[in-house]
Amino acid sequence: MGAKNIYRNLDEQVRNSAKEEFDGFYERCIAYLDLWENSFGNAEQFSWVNLTKTNTVDWENAETCAEIINSSLLDVPDMKINNYQLFDVVLAKEYLQSNWEQWKQEETTRDVIISNEEKWLRQFDHFKENHIATPNLIKIVEYAFCLPGTSAPVERVFSLMSNAWTDDRGLMKESTVKGLMTCKINIGLACEDFYNKIKIKKRLSKKSHSQ
Repeated sequence: MGAKNIYRNLDEQVRNSAKEEFDGFYERCIAYLDLWENSFGNAEQFSWVNLTKTNTVDWENAETCAEIINSSLLDVPDMKINNYQLFDVVLAKEYLQSNWEQWKQEETTRDVIISNEEKWLRQFDHFKENHIATPNLIKIVEYAFCLPGTSAPVERVFSLMSNAWTDDRGLMKESTVKGLMTCKINIGLACEDFYNKIKIKKRLSKKSHSQ
């Protein structure tokens, strides 16, 4: 009730401004949830990366995946894939076809199953040893293997955010919360170790002080 009374007693202009902020926050939350719900709707298009058959690696499949990546990572220019330069896919298909039977024999002889990751690593090692560039193919494979199998990682993010963005710290800006979450999730260091690490990086320290 206290918050409602404070809101009612605000100047009309301030009240309208606050309402816009509140509405904007919830709209962004809803938009994010909608985006998350549909973000992996095209995941089945990457099934060929599992290498279940020799004919799954082809230009058409790679081109479809490249279009998906380009449209979903507009703000990550380094991941941009040129659809007209997917020639490395042809090389991968040739390598796969020439080694498929050998892998099958190896699995039978050693009584093991060669994982998809291992097959791709062998391909990329082969290309690297022979000085063959595969910039587009490796981006597609990396993207495919980064797709989460469950929602557990995202649920963990929400849990961490709830712990950080408490009622006592409710005035933190979204950018601050984003920074905290980025550090918490991507940097596996204790607070003291993280502080000591960035303390010696003068440019990073200077930039953080200017924010």
